[in-house]
Amino acid sequence: MSKTTNKTSKARRTPPLLWGAVAVFALAALAAAASVYLSAGPGEQSSGAGASERPVVGGDLHAMAVDPKNPDRVMVGGHEGAAVSEDGGKMWRQVSDLEGADPMGWAIDPTNPKKMYAGGHPGFYRSDDGGESWSQDNSGLPGTDVHGLGMDPRDPDTLYASIVDEGLYRTTDAGDRWESVNPEVGVMGPILVDPRNSETLYVAGMEGGFVKSEDGGKGWSELGTIPGGMAMWISQSLENPDTLYAANDGVAKSTDGGESWRPMNEGLPEGVSTVAVAPDNPQVVYAGVLDGTEALVYRSEDGGESWEARNG
Repeated sequence: MSKTTNKTSKARRTPPLLWGAVAVFALAALAAAASVYLSAGPGEQSSGAGASERPVVGGDLHAMAVDPKNPDRVMVGGHEGAAVSEDGGKMWRQVSDLEGADPMGWAIDPTNPKKMYAGGHPGFYRSDDGGESWSQDNSGLPGTDVHGLGMDPRDPDTLYASIVDEGLYRTTDAGDRWESVNPEVGVMGPILVDPRNSETLYVAGMEGGFVKSEDGGKGWSELGTIPGGMAMWISQSLENPDTLYAANDGVAKSTDGGESWRPMNEGLPEGVSTVAVAPDNPQVVYAGVLDGTEALVYRSEDGGESWEARNG
């Protein structure tokens, strides 16, 4: 990998709340909540007011993540917006703080899922309330165009960020301070850190290869080739770390740590650009397809063997 990775992905840009009055207000709020509950279909009530079937992400669907402790809580992000679902992808609520943030990397603390991080063209974002609100923090970064992001599940304060024209950076204090790891490495999308070994990193190469580092991101070697070419999004099971998924118009799966891959597209349309396996359940996998400016989400409950449309 080289800085040509950053130049290629950068071209896509052009292509993170008198007692009588109180009583009246409370009754009105309860009535509204009841209306939302009664009008929602089965399994949709948890998404609450303001929910819709189709999350708006803009002209690109870049990111997808699943809550490490709740396989029904899934997030998507794209060029213009991000959204969260609480019911396995049926209903979605837009995340106003990430409007225009174009999340291209998403990391969730497996020990405390209320702590989340996202990276995009405007920079680095953090949330301490499970993604309900986000704040931007670029204070320790050498640049603000963050094309890749990852977290060490053994030490969630250790994050990796790929910054356009600057290379690969690491923080060990959840983003307060960053240090250069490799100025020549450019990544677009997730930076996976193996839960068994903090020095082992995986990324998708721009030419379709699956690339591995065994020294914390300093040196890299290519593993097996992902069928179909470059993968825009990759995901690793924390329960079974040798199981990985890649999205590149379809879904490919590896069960040997990225050495070999096979397509897993039964029930999926073409155009899959995101895929995410539930960290605590390797059988639950989500895939996303862009439809105009909205995301269509599919779910598998058998490790990708078959898929069901959730909101389309």
